Amino acid sequence: MKKAIIVGAGPAGLTAAYELITRTNIKPIILEQSNEVGGISRTVVYKGNRIDIGGHRFFSKSDAVMKWWLNILPLELEVEDEKADSDKVMLLRNRISRIFFLRKFFNYPISINFETITSLGLIRIVRILWSYFIIQLHPIKKEKSLEDFFINRFGKELYKTFFKDYTEKVWGVPCSQISASWGSQRIKELSILRTLLHAIKSIYKNDNSIEQKSLDTSLIEQFMYPKFGPGQMWASVLEIILEKGGEVIFNANVNKLLFGDKGIKEVGYLDEDKESILLIGDFFFLQCQ
Repeated sequence: MKKAIIVGAGPAGLTAAYELITRTNIKPIILEQSNEVGGISRTVVYKGNRIDIGGHRFFSKSDAVMKWWLNILPLELEVEDEKADSDKVMLLRNRISRIFFLRKFFNYPISINFETITSLGLIRIVRILWSYFIIQLHPIKKEKSLEDFFINRFGKELYKTFFKDYTEKVWGVPCSQISASWGSQRIKELSILRTLLHAIKSIYKNDNSIEQKSLDTSLIEQFMYPKFGPGQMWASVLEIILEKGGEVIFNANVNKLLFGDKGIKEVGYLDEDKESILLIGDFFFLQCQ
């Protein structure tokens, strides 16, 4: 049987191992430096409490990815088998983020609703709409920074009101020094117009639906979450891998790659007793940083 050596038991490594063990005759062997799986998407149990190392929401516009997750942990609302484990499920939860501004809490991303309008006040609303109207007539032609990106989509007034200080506090860098490409990755085509349209459509939305592919990522209002945290997803994936004949070696500190004529042929690591071990494989999966 051919073997695949996979370095790292994070989401990428475990997904690769799962695909190999379920779709091929290749045996995956995972080398994990720590004694846990999931990487920064793991859930740590401390004195009976589950603590997420990074609260990772489960949502994707890819049908294949959504199906993959739900194949491991089905959505709680759709579990009909009485014999199914009620703990091995995905919960559907509303996304709630807030900005504290003017001694009040505002939805983030900004929602155009009655609460937001009354909290901002008529004068500030007029300034926001006027600056948005002006920038639509005379947009910044070449966006050089994140500041330009925000102003083009929201107007200077709304940018100064919400986005400027918030972004600089989170990232520690002035918006004028952050690349405009950052905005295209984080909020893409979100704008006041799209937010307004979303607010209207939300009136008729189905609260139990996870079909939100048509939404901008920043407007996503619901997401899936494993019942016992994101680490449950990857612990469940590992369980399947082991059941089907895969292998994971914990406390393996990879420190050597040996190359042959056709690329990597062996991976060396130190085990928990600091002994040097070499593994020969047919395929190798490495995460480069």
